[in-house]
Amino acid sequence: MPVLFLLLAALLAGGGTAAAAAPAAASAPAATAAEPNADHVVFVGVPGLLWSDITPEGTPNLEVLTGRSSTAALSLRTVEKTTCPTDGWLTAGSGARSTAKRTDGACGPLPVPVTAADGTLTVPDLPRIADHNDKFSYDPQFGSVARAAVGAGLCVTAVGPGAAVATADADGRSPAGYLADPAALDRAAMTRCALTLVDLGAVAAAAPGADGSGTPARADRMRAVDAAVGRIAAELPPRAELVVAGIADDGTTPHLRVLLASGPDGRFGSGLLTSTSTRYDGMAQLTDIAPSLLAPLGVAKPDKLVGAAVTRTGGPTGAAAVDELDRLDVGAQAARTVREVYQFYTWLTLVPILLFACGIAGAVRMRRRGAPAVARRRLYRGLHGVAIAAGSVPAATFLVGLFPWTETGNPEAATIGISLAGAAVLTALALAGPWRRHPYGPAGFVAAATFVILAGDVVTGSHLQMNTLFGLSPLVAGRFYGFGNVAWSVYGMAVLLAAAWPVGHLLAKAGQQPGPVDPADTATDTATSAATDTATAAHADAHADTADTASVGTDRAAHPAASGRRTALIVLGVCALVAIVVDGWPAFGSDFGGVLALVPGFAVLGLLLTGTRISWAKAGLVALTAVVVVGVIAVLDWMRPDESRSHLGRFVQDVVDGEAGTVLRRKIMDNLGSFDNVVAFLIPVLMALLLVAVLTPPRLRATALPPAYARVPWLRPVLIACWVTAVVGYAVNDSGIQIPSIALLIAVPLGAAVLASVAAEEAEDASGTRDGGLGSVGGGAGGGGAAARAQAEPHGAE
Repeated sequence: MPVLFLLLAALLAGGGTAAAAAPAAASAPAATAAEPNADHVVFVGVPGLLWSDITPEGTPNLEVLTGRSSTAALSLRTVEKTTCPTDGWLTAGSGARSTAKRTDGACGPLPVPVTAADGTLTVPDLPRIADHNDKFSYDPQFGSVARAAVGAGLCVTAVGPGAAVATADADGRSPAGYLADPAALDRAAMTRCALTLVDLGAVAAAAPGADGSGTPARADRMRAVDAAVGRIAAELPPRAELVVAGIADDGTTPHLRVLLASGPDGRFGSGLLTSTSTRYDGMAQLTDIAPSLLAPLGVAKPDKLVGAAVTRTGGPTGAAAVDELDRLDVGAQAARTVREVYQFYTWLTLVPILLFACGIAGAVRMRRRGAPAVARRRLYRGLHGVAIAAGSVPAATFLVGLFPWTETGNPEAATIGISLAGAAVLTALALAGPWRRHPYGPAGFVAAATFVILAGDVVTGSHLQMNTLFGLSPLVAGRFYGFGNVAWSVYGMAVLLAAAWPVGHLLAKAGQQPGPVDPADTATDTATSAATDTATAAHADAHADTADTASVGTDRAAHPAASGRRTALIVLGVCALVAIVVDGWPAFGSDFGGVLALVPGFAVLGLLLTGTRISWAKAGLVALTAVVVVGVIAVLDWMRPDESRSHLGRFVQDVVDGEAGTVLRRKIMDNLGSFDNVVAFLIPVLMALLLVAVLTPPRLRATALPPAYARVPWLRPVLIACWVTAVVGYAVNDSGIQIPSIALLIAVPLGAAVLASVAAEEAEDASGTRDGGLGSVGGGAGGGGAAARAQAEPHGAE
């Protein structure tokens, strides 16, 4: 269970007293609002509106408005995969993710508002909808925008049922005046109140009947919407800001929708929109709508609003902006299709497994038939190449962002093709460089390259993350900058595998042997040590020319043990510091749970590499260190102005406000909810088997591991460190079992590459009766155990 969440909350809550002593402005909305930039704000919601709907011929008014507005692609994700019109209006009015109950997954009609004789507006369905939202822990305060405006002495007008829903509170009461028909909205009505919300209805109506009648074509509906927007724009009162948004989806497929804003004094005259919640030029979230309606009027943002007001930034405008923003949605759809429809992750898992299974079966047959050593070596080299290629794919998918792939005729094929081409290049470099002479070299190169690509990207603005297969999805909208949980899973494994390479090499040259995991695990250490010692003795005779990189027989006169050990620890410390800063710093990776998982990973790696036994006391100290590190980063972020904080600083504010429990509950429920299919339940079993294989190879007859441990002394420690990081990453993040699943996609292939490389070396040195490595699955060297039963066992260890 995600117990580290609770530990973190307790420690931060312990600092809550001191934090609460901070100035009141740090824990509540500013008492003094900013100067208003407009006298009126008119918000027009058009559920289903896409950037591809806006054309000079079909929507001339929207086309002209786009040319003099700032624009963005609007991410709609609320609670469900798609956003219904009711969800969109509730979220726009509350500033927090909201939803209405669905029937068989289908959107229901908008709640019907009721106007009393005295003009009082109510939405009777809102109490029932509020109860439904209680179980999702997003805690929307319905009608927050309208209440904040009225509280500031302003009045609100709601036009159409969606607008009424947006202004009503959880009891269904709305402080807004109401117009049922948008056609009745004129300049006088817009001038009457500072804030006007208008529901023009969805772009797509209900499905047509069997004869095709009853539903206007989308083009006809768009012409009607365009005419209404044109009339509203022409009737705007002086110093009015107009915001148009496609606030909901129009079917079963999520899309990025339209957001455009035009304002007085050229404040939104051109360029793209952005917000501090996305940090991405041309991208905003549905939760940004609420603060964006209040900010121009100088109304303070209520503390329950989780989004941020949009601002103008550089970039194209007019038709060029429409094309660029439409391509963002094209990219999002292509990435979703490749992941969900083409089952990219599944194929990336199954293809290497099948090839390795065939290779292992071939190795067994070769051993039985007494095949020449050169044939076995070629087979192992082939498996080594397959493993390196598979481990290169995650990094290569981020390189897709360097190319204009969304402009091709088939973006799905383009992203797959570029990813595979990038993996081929990385594989070629890994197998061609001077590092290829050491079994760990190619795997270490791929890990280092993955770290450089991911770290370099987040340090320079996360430009390669958006819409890539292991990166960020604006349709999922988990985050828009830094490391998402999927990318972090790749990064966490890569940085440990990369750091172990130089550190382990230095310690091996200094004569430092890795130590056991637990003092009580005597049987484990004895079995593993016996197998390793036997393999070491055999391997030392065959590899005297490379003993300086893999054995403890280094010339200590040239490299004193103490100096080498000190240098190795310095390198490890620098690697850990760089990895944690890149991952956790708000301007870079801005990752909360990732830091909590990386600290124990590096600690375990250092302890095992230096031969230090791991005890419960040391484990507790490591956990405390991880919490302190992430707590310091979060508090530093919290000390910045509210609009500049990332989610780390906002969590500290949640602790100060006593809201941390709600956040943690949502994350824990999301974590547990990741076990939504049979495969998800198999991952913990696989992780347990991998740990047993790594710690005690004889128990699972993983005979490929002891020779690899002898040849690469740091292999066992780094595999254990990766396992620890993946498991802790599961415990402290809301993506749940997805984290170890993705971690396996890079750690397992690169670990298998080392095993295959060592097996190839052994096959090369083998005599006519000696075999080893992946083909020796029946027991000892040349042994003839039950091959049929044992064929899959080395693969399990991999």
